[in-house]
Amino acid sequence: MDPSAVWRDKQHRWRIEAYRAPDLRFAIFATNGTTESAPLWLFGMAALARWLMTHAISLDDLEND
Repeated sequence: MDPSAVWRDKQHRWRIEAYRAPDLRFAIFATNGTTESAPLWLFGMAALARWLMTHAISLDDLEND
């Protein structure tokens, strides 16, 4: 399953992938140079909005990857 969209924050600490399965899902990866964490799966826009707020990331801080 390929992501519909991919974003990174400006500091390149996080990578966010959006998937259109039967519902909307987001995979969040912590990135550190050439390594990445296992994905944290979020289901729906409300979950992504909460995650962005808790990490103090605004939509302006995201750029297409």
